[in-house]
Amino acid sequence: MWRNLALNIKIALTLFVVQACVLFVGYVWLSHWVQTTRLDELRHHLDTQSDVIESLISVENAQLVYQRQGEFASELDHDHDLFFDLSSISGEMLQESWGPTPSMRKALREAMSQVRAGDEETFLFDVGHEKWIAQMGDLERASPEGPLKARLLVATNAQPVLNAVNAFKRVVALAAIGILLLTTLGSFIVVSLSTRNLRHFARQLRTLKPPEFTRRVVFEAHSAEEKLLFDSYAQMEAAVQEVLEHQRLFIANASHELKTPIAAVTSALEVILARPRHAEDYAQTCRDVLAEMQVLKRLSLGLLDLAQLEGTADIAGQASGLNDNALNAVERWRKAAELKGLSLSLHLLEDYQAQVAGGPEQWEVVFGNLLDNAIKYTPAGGAVDVTLDEHPGSGLIIRITDNGAGMSAQEVRQLGQVFFRADAARSQSSSFGLGFAHCKRIVERLGGHLTVQSTPQTGTRVTIAMMRYKP
Repeated sequence: MWRNLALNIKIALTLFVVQACVLFVGYVWLSHWVQTTRLDELRHHLDTQSDVIESLISVENAQLVYQRQGEFASELDHDHDLFFDLSSISGEMLQESWGPTPSMRKALREAMSQVRAGDEETFLFDVGHEKWIAQMGDLERASPEGPLKARLLVATNAQPVLNAVNAFKRVVALAAIGILLLTTLGSFIVVSLSTRNLRHFARQLRTLKPPEFTRRVVFEAHSAEEKLLFDSYAQMEAAVQEVLEHQRLFIANASHELKTPIAAVTSALEVILARPRHAEDYAQTCRDVLAEMQVLKRLSLGLLDLAQLEGTADIAGQASGLNDNALNAVERWRKAAELKGLSLSLHLLEDYQAQVAGGPEQWEVVFGNLLDNAIKYTPAGGAVDVTLDEHPGSGLIIRITDNGAGMSAQEVRQLGQVFFRADAARSQSSSFGLGFAHCKRIVERLGGHLTVQSTPQTGTRVTIAMMRYKP
């Protein structure tokens, strides 16, 4: 479910949870700190009141007496939120405050009698629906008959302070909720506006269908991420357009190449079937049809090789010796070179153990296509040279050089395109422009780089740069 949510909702929810946790922790800490601070103030006030009450207790007639005359005593007796009780060690009440109502004083005495607290220890207790804070301590006064001891208990109403703390907590909680909602809403709006382009972009992409799925989608980028996305899409769109154009040319060229032998076969059959012929005419027609069918076979095999190469997962995972690959290829093509009156030379690497990516099958195709082209377009008396060399570092260089027909700069730039043939190759009925394209794709899949240097009527040099194979 989370993966299906919109980005603005995900970010808003994440911020909501994070801020809620932060605000909750802050609320708990602040509430505890405020309540503790106020109760500490109340305890300090209780200590002050206890000192005042103790100062008003004196000895008269060998008894402890609370002096009710004076301004301080009058204030204490009229304070409904303050209560004190002076009792003997045996528990007999000697004096008590007049501030609280009689029923409240009774309830306070009953509640405090159930509390067990140490000397000078402050404690909270419940009286009805109110909380009071109290302090209990021993009092001693000197007299002619000996020291007089009593117990003084002073309590003050903590409920007003706690009510104020609770009111503060409610205000803080409401403020925190308001901040949480406002920041969440604000982040949702900001993220929604920031990702608006992305949503529009995605909706437009969903509406694109063939044949216009490469229709340009233009948006003004409002962030670095959007610019990166739109630029990447533009590059992908250009690449797709290029692939589609190559596909269109491939289909057109394939149709053109297929059309010639099919037309020749059709014409030959129509002529031979037009009227009865001699056996020799039928035999000649069959030979012509066979020749055209062999052309079709070579074309279909070339196309199949290209298709199989594109579907191969990893041809660079194999390795083979470069010297062995070159030597085997040159030996296979030496007879063809000799029949044409060409010299075919080979210069091997000193390091016979040097290996390159790719199996012998792939290098047979590479060397075979390049040597076939070199021999095919070099006139009698010419020379073809295969040189293997080491490049500084861990590189290897393969050079196949001939002094044949050569090509123009324009033709060199178009080499590697399926069905492209230079002018010299167009005169060769066995050439379809597939061999070099296949060879170049194999080299690139093996991690190498193929370049061609050529001059018309002077010759051609094909250079392949490879890295040594490292398992």
